[in-house]
Amino acid sequence: MSALVNSLSRFPLRHLDLGGRRLAYRSAGRGPALVLLHGISSGSGSWVCQLEPLAREFTLVAWDAPGYGQSTPLATATPSALDYAAVLHDLVVALALERPLLLGHSLGAMIGAAYASRHPDGVRGLVLANPAQGYGRADADTREQVYRKRPDMLRKLGHQGLAAARGPVLLSQHAGQDQLDLVAHGMMGLTLAGFEAASYLLAHDDIRDYLADCPAPIGVIYGEEDVITPPAGVLELAAGYPGVGIEPLAGAGHASYIDQPDAFGRALRRLIGALPNRGVQA
Repeated sequence: MSALVNSLSRFPLRHLDLGGRRLAYRSAGRGPALVLLHGISSGSGSWVCQLEPLAREFTLVAWDAPGYGQSTPLATATPSALDYAAVLHDLVVALALERPLLLGHSLGAMIGAAYASRHPDGVRGLVLANPAQGYGRADADTREQVYRKRPDMLRKLGHQGLAAARGPVLLSQHAGQDQLDLVAHGMMGLTLAGFEAASYLLAHDDIRDYLADCPAPIGVIYGEEDVITPPAGVLELAAGYPGVGIEPLAGAGHASYIDQPDAFGRALRRLIGALPNRGVQA
């Protein structure tokens, strides 16, 4: 097992009972709250490269989204981002996180945007890392293909086969074995129910519906070698919201925070440092 995966033992899973619903998460550090929201093929452990260095400045909470790892699935199999945001709010309240900064990667960016749109006074800032925009405005055939694609791969290939097929696509050509192993580790924790629900969200929702109602300061980080959410699309999204801070990462693919963790951390700190006075001060 790789050094990165082994290092997860320093940040063991914790559990909350949220009205009969179990939610798993990892935590570290002290200071202003920073909540880490993983993408569709991942889990809380994917943030291990951030948990130690950022713990000097923040109280970090990385969840396993509903239906992922040891977290109870949502009550619905056809969710919107608001369904995940509701559980996220329960987590924020249970841990008494005061006006957290939200950092969402890929599909986690959509969940973060939904949360910020519904709790405008409860978020200090929103950072979208390689954001998935969703296909809610696409035609019906496209939405159905997106919905079926990933769960069908998991059924056909199994967890190891999915990791072998999809893992390298999430990273740049510069990624090493440690990074590949960490991505694969996240995929081994997928459940079919959670994967299907998240795929429905990706296929049928749209991040722009939430960003339009998001008053929180927004920052964007993207990988210049991302083939999942390519830079052109991310920049087009960001252009629709004046004042958005933008940080490109050279040599980074879709999972930019795994690919280039040091550069990702510097970019995140720059975005946080540029927040208005009412935002987090690192």
